[in-house]
Amino acid sequence: MESSSTYNSHIPLELTLNILPHLPVKSLVRFLCISKQWHHLISSQDFIKKHLKLSIESSRDCGIILRHYDDSDFLRFLFAPLSDNNQFGNAVEIHSALQLNILHHCDGLVCLTNKKNEVAIWNPLIRKYRKLPREPVEKPFGFEHSTRTFAFGHDPQNDDYKVLRVVEFYDAKRHLKEFEVKVYSLKAQSWKKVEEQWPNKKLSLNLASASLNGAVHWLVDATQSKIELLIAFDLATEKFRFYKAPDQPDDEERVFPALEVLGRYLCYSVLVSYNDTTYHEVWLMKDYGVESSWTQIYRIGQGEVPGLFMYLPLMFSKNGEEVLLVEVRERYMNLVWYDMENKTGQKVENRSFPCGFTTSICTGSLLLLDGDNVIDPRCTCLFPNHKSYF
Repeated sequence: MESSSTYNSHIPLELTLNILPHLPVKSLVRFLCISKQWHHLISSQDFIKKHLKLSIESSRDCGIILRHYDDSDFLRFLFAPLSDNNQFGNAVEIHSALQLNILHHCDGLVCLTNKKNEVAIWNPLIRKYRKLPREPVEKPFGFEHSTRTFAFGHDPQNDDYKVLRVVEFYDAKRHLKEFEVKVYSLKAQSWKKVEEQWPNKKLSLNLASASLNGAVHWLVDATQSKIELLIAFDLATEKFRFYKAPDQPDDEERVFPALEVLGRYLCYSVLVSYNDTTYHEVWLMKDYGVESSWTQIYRIGQGEVPGLFMYLPLMFSKNGEEVLLVEVRERYMNLVWYDMENKTGQKVENRSFPCGFTTSICTGSLLLLDGDNVIDPRCTCLFPNHKSYF
């Protein structure tokens, strides 16, 4: 190989700066070793931010992570890239951090947790992670643990990625609840207690959260009311606020509501029963924070798509005309592309996908480039045909 000074002399710096941010992370990680100049450029925060912005805008390096157990009951993760024609490429293995469960994702980072409440932040496409330090729970006297909920998102005001932990306590004798809220800063690498009090101690969280616009969101049930609420926690100001879910007509019954991020919008999906007919509805908050901007983007009737009748929207196609649905079953999921205009669905067929899996979307990102390396937990010599993303 030519020396770095000789190599760089053939490529004007301006041209390098224009080309590199448009490349996939797989190439950029390899280019780190070309020269000190390239390593310094690619690992700089300005470059990483610019690359992420272009990745999100162009859906480059966009794909899905598949999580499943193999025949030996070993938890495996695979990545399947999405092409411009809505086809998924072959799923290739990516080694996960600490063999934990996918909790949330944001900007190419994935938050993982397990039954021991260990937490890690993982960048699957560059095989880097950071395990969070264990943080004790401060249980109030006379109360017992009830539930522990995590959420993960980006604080754009401080350019920081944060994990929020909410612990709910319960006193069965007095029928009382208490809450503890703590937040972990990836920049500060530490936990701190949030002084903002839980806004309503009668409310319990839906475990699934959605991260958007510098806040994390959950669904909650308003006591003795048909009005469904969203609670948002601003990661910068560390304040709570409420939003109403889409209005519900009196003659409708809604079950299995869920909160997601679809495209760049907060998304509310729900199963609706009306006049002995069942629909699956999906709404987007087109103007973030404005409750009147909730807009129904599609309604699926029974028989319009293959499979069972429980779906969650995962992502838009690159042309925006279809949405990828996750068909939720007891132990695994199927994927269906749904054409919103023609109201037709087509099951995703890919021979490289495992028989049973759960899934999450993933975007190419160089965030956490300075994290710890994820090592294949198995001895590679025992798997001569093993293929990974890198």
